Amino acid sequence: MYKVNFVKTFNCLLVSTVLLFSTLVQGAESKSNLADVWKMVPNEGQSAQFESAFKAHLKFRQKQKDPRSWQTYAPVIGKDISFYIVRHCCLAWADLDSYQQWSKETGVLEHWNKNVASYVRDYEHYLNELDFANSNWPESNKGMQYFAVTQYRVKMGKGASIAEGKKTLSSYAKAMKWPYYWSWSDQIGGKEGLSLVIPYSNYADMAPPEESFYQAIVKHLKDEDKTKAIFKQWSGNFKSTDYTIYRIRPDLSMK
Repeated sequence: MYKVNFVKTFNCLLVSTVLLFSTLVQGAESKSNLADVWKMVPNEGQSAQFESAFKAHLKFRQKQKDPRSWQTYAPVIGKDISFYIVRHCCLAWADLDSYQQWSKETGVLEHWNKNVASYVRDYEHYLNELDFANSNWPESNKGMQYFAVTQYRVKMGKGASIAEGKKTLSSYAKAMKWPYYWSWSDQIGGKEGLSLVIPYSNYADMAPPEESFYQAIVKHLKDEDKTKAIFKQWSGNFKSTDYTIYRIRPDLSMK
């Protein structure tokens, strides 16, 4: 369906080494460009209990007419696969206030603390600010089971350089009609970071393309020296990267 070879190619070439999972992406002009993201780590040996309690909690939320559709992802490739990502997209800043009020009125937090919290060892909570203008995402996630996420650890003072490089690379990909999907986002909370998310339907789609992203740009620009300079500028923005592949868990997600 959608070849993830772009995952390997785009990520490897961008930073000389090798960013969940996203739901319906709205128009670039929309102000609803935030994703609410929770990372949950179950107690050791209690993943099954956590999942059972979590499913029951989602049913409770649905009965309370939760205005959000929470989606859950579990890592299948990476240095740590003992956690879950629970995510909702997309919302505006003001939606955080109204959702907080809804949570208080419906008692969902009390239900969580009573039924699920005892199985969770650790939480992390972030917001992701999606860059719709420089992303290329389909109107539907239908058929997409896996989401490859590269997290870039940025160097201090490189914000303007990253913005420029991201716009340049994305504009070339669109101009070339690069036949793959991707989404950029910035993390709000914790360590500052940039994420690139690539969706794909199965493991077979991970095979490298016949023509790499780098080679495609060289052909597009008809100038290899300029292409080398672009990638050198881009890779110089980051200290390191972390690459993880997640699989969506429909059984732990809301319809």
